[in-house]
Amino acid sequence: MTETVLPTPARLSPVRDDQAWPFPIISGGRSHVRLRVWPTKDSEGPLVIATDLMLGAGLVNDAESLCRAVVREFGKDAVVVRHFPAWTMLAIDGEDTFHRLTLNAQDTAHWHPCTREVLDLLGPSALGFPGDIPPVSAEVGAAAVAPQSAQMARVLAALLQLNENRVIERRPDGYPTRHGPVTERDLPPFSHLQLGTEALRRLTSFLGEANVNAFETTAGSKRDKKLGKIVETLQEQTWELTRLADEMLAEERERERPAS
Repeated sequence: MTETVLPTPARLSPVRDDQAWPFPIISGGRSHVRLRVWPTKDSEGPLVIATDLMLGAGLVNDAESLCRAVVREFGKDAVVVRHFPAWTMLAIDGEDTFHRLTLNAQDTAHWHPCTREVLDLLGPSALGFPGDIPPVSAEVGAAAVAPQSAQMARVLAALLQLNENRVIERRPDGYPTRHGPVTERDLPPFSHLQLGTEALRRLTSFLGEANVNAFETTAGSKRDKKLGKIVETLQEQTWELTRLADEMLAEERERERPAS
């Protein structure tokens, strides 16, 4: 397939960087991508790179929805690029993969591989997520990413920031009078619930892989059965959370519907 040349960015840092940009999809729900936007020097519109977060159908089946949402927000001349990070199964040869997306007259998305010049110019700002260690190439059998302990440490550090409070107001004598969250609250309610549910679903799957019967004892067998029931309950609750998110979205669409 012929490669496409991307417009030259007017600056190296994006003018917008949304970690979880929500956009409507054809099923009536919403999905999320990490979205970065750069103004360009060429006659084309802004360069918009959307990183697939591997939520639901992702940017394979939701390519048309992404294009329409970008055009609505950034104009019909926006250059839409989808990005599959190296650690996802849709990346080619284990490397970060970028495709320019275009819509034809039938509103069907077509993808075209991107040449590397502009992507290399943008460097780390076009890849992954803030704080992530870039994926490295590895021989067969070698670890390509940090071990489980490092990943869990990241998760716990992030959760501490989500839950901790900080002093935001003090009296003249220094006594704290108001507290606020450490992290800025920027997620809309639906995204808050949907992304939190997805994180819980993945953690549940991770817990289910714990080996609690390493020595194959009677007590270990009981632990294994108990863990299975706990995981099953957590899975059921993630489905309940998903239904809550669906109810919120349906209510929102009802409110937005024009009165007859």
